[in-house]
Amino acid sequence: MTKREERMEQLRQRYGATGIANGMRLHPDHFAEMVEWRDELDPHYAKLWLDYTCGGFYRRGVLTDRVRLLVVIAQCVALDEMEQLDIHIRSALAQGATPREVLEVLLQITVYLGSFKVTRAVRIFRCVVTELGRMDEITKTQLPLDGRNAERSLEKERPTWRVPDDRFPRREELMRKYGWHGISAGLRLQPTHHAQTVQRLDRIDQNFLKLWLDFIYGGMYVRGVLDDKTRILCVVGVCVALDEVVQGENHLRAALTFGATPREVLEVVLQTTIYAGMPRCLRAAAILEHILEEQGRIAELTDTQLPLPT
Repeated sequence: MTKREERMEQLRQRYGATGIANGMRLHPDHFAEMVEWRDELDPHYAKLWLDYTCGGFYRRGVLTDRVRLLVVIAQCVALDEMEQLDIHIRSALAQGATPREVLEVLLQITVYLGSFKVTRAVRIFRCVVTELGRMDEITKTQLPLDGRNAERSLEKERPTWRVPDDRFPRREELMRKYGWHGISAGLRLQPTHHAQTVQRLDRIDQNFLKLWLDFIYGGMYVRGVLDDKTRILCVVGVCVALDEVVQGENHLRAALTFGATPREVLEVVLQTTIYAGMPRCLRAAAILEHILEEQGRIAELTDTQLPLPT
């Protein structure tokens, strides 16, 4: 038995096998260091932390490890936690996420976090995939310069719009003015506010509106690397981490619309307590509860509760 194995066995004996084993499974190269400083400085805290995270949340199974780690990657960038980002990129790749999917999470959150944090994050990503010898999985999966637009059709997308004609009387006029690709995607993805935002920006800054539509709705949101459900769950995680309650409510609603169950959405919110603390997560949980009550879906939470931990 190596010294490392001996040390991990000591930690198993001290803190229990479940949390240690799960931590080693998820973070084989970094978990020992995560435990060591806690064990050295405050064993009682170490025990509480292990039981809450590796022995608790990470074993709940509401989200797959792949999806949960993609959400955490987005949150690491939101919180500017670049050291933890390296660790979670490696873990996500080990748990079945492709390099292209991990990169897509980073690129998508440019919309919410801007270029500075994302640039730092992509540098770290590039170093990790290069070290792992997996850069070819990026170069071989690049999208064409026009993205997915060649695959899209206005007539096929019209039935997917979620905004009635009377709520967007200027729709056809504005599609002629700005192009249909961005407006169409917005009417499918963001029915609660897209029409109002387009009309407001048309009034105050037409040049910006064209840039905004082409970049976000006509570009980033229709790339198709991540399914809409996973992409929006990552955005929910970012909003909760940043305590962004206005856009947070919007994306909570969108996640439910695009196939996430109330239990899955709540899991993103609750697991954020590990990375961003309790207050903002409890606010987000209250918003989700309100949405579900409004939609008559609260039983989808109350009737799907996990058993008490043993």
